[in-house]
Order: sequence, then structure tokens, then C-alpha cells
Amino acid sequence: MTFEARNIYKSFNGTEVLKGVSLAMEAGEFVALLGASGSGKTTLLNIIAGLQHADQGQLTLDGQDITRLPAGKRRFGMVFQNYALFRHMSVADNIAFGLRVLPRRERPGRVERREKVSELLDMIGLADLGDRFPQQLSGGQRQRVAMARALAINPQLLLMDEPFSALDAQVRRSLRSSVRALQQKVGVGAIMVTHDQAEAWDLADRVAVMDQGQIVQFDTPDALRNTPATGAVRDLLQGAA
Repeated sequence: MTFEARNIYKSFNGTEVLKGVSLAMEAGEFVALLGASGSGKTTLLNIIAGLQHADQGQLTLDGQDITRLPAGKRRFGMVFQNYALFRHMSVADNIAFGLRVLPRRERPGRVERREKVSELLDMIGLADLGDRFPQQLSGGQRQRVAMARALAINPQLLLMDEPFSALDAQVRRSLRSSVRALQQKVGVGAIMVTHDQAEAWDLADRVAVMDQGQIVQFDTPDALRNTPATGAVRDLLQGAA
């Protein structure tokens, strides 16, 4: 699935948060939105997800306009920084949740759901923990469950909002490679919000550097490092070094 955001504007209480943002990504590409707090990256992700609507601009998925499509009909997988797992549900039931609430014509049967959950538990390395509850897992394990739940519905796009921020540095580093491997295995495009340059470098094919509501450079990590387009990009990379 190719995705494009064109000329996105968004204001809150008269303050312009996004100022004509455009971004296009190829099928299966991993894109990071990198920037300081207040740069507009989370607002952009929320607009892509359908959790907020742009004041102006257009979103397309494989060339089809989804600008006003409700979030529930976009079939995007979401991974939040606080995991957002259901505490009263087992790991397996958390993963299966999205499958159970799909429209009836798309909803798999009980056996198919069970097989899908088993497959995903294997993929995230938690095959023996399906009966446990979220509070019985480590932070890293919970984040893997959140990834599996997002992927269970065969999403058209995977959206992640600071997915590692609640974890300690060592766990964050160990999870990066497994998240990237999982995304590539499934073949779904991904957009991740982060303020951590190392995460963007390790995971993303291309990085969109945001500053004051605009994308000031959108390029590969090597190109950003070697030829920063603006002083803002240079300062951000130096500050994160």
C-alpha cells in the first residue's frame, strides 16, 4: 500500500500546528517522524490515523482519497506508547480483539482467529504466554503483544506513537531489531513517531525531520547525517549525537 499526505494544515485554538505538510511513502516502507516536542509529529500521526481531521489537505492510500474516512474504516494498526492493552483480557484475547470487532463480512471464524493468534504469538516469541495477563508480563513483552494486536487485522498501514518510550534503554535497544524484522516479515508499511534519533536510524528506511509544524527534510538516515538541508536539521542531529 502506498500512502501520501498532501498539504496538511491543522490549527488548535488559533495556533497553527501543521503548516502544509506533505509526505509520500512506498509500499512496505518504514518511515520515522523525528522532531522535538511540539514539532507537530504526533498531530500528523493522529490525522493519518483518523483520530483527528486536518483543516486542509488530502490523504490517499493507493491513490484513493481517505481524508474523511472514519478511523475504524481505515484498517490501520496502532501501537501506542502506553501499550493500551486490556488488563482484564489474556494476552491471546488482547491479540484477538481487533479480529472480533471487524465488520461481519471480514470477521474470521473462531478457529481462524485462534490460528492467527497462535501464529502471531510465535512471531513475537511469546508462544507459551497466551494465557497470561498483561500485568504478568515485562514492559518489553507487553510492547510485543501490542505489536501483535496491531498486526492481527492485516493492517493497510502500521502507525506507532513513541512505541518504546515507556521502556528502559536496554530493552528499547533489544526490541528495535525484532520490531523491524516483524514489520518486514509482514510486509506492511509503517510510520513511527519518535524524538530519539537512534531509534529512527535503526528502524527507518527514511526519516522525516519535523520542525515548527513542517517537514524540513525527508531522506535516508545517511543522507540526513551527511547533508543536512537546514540549520534546524543540523542542530537536531548534533543535539541527539
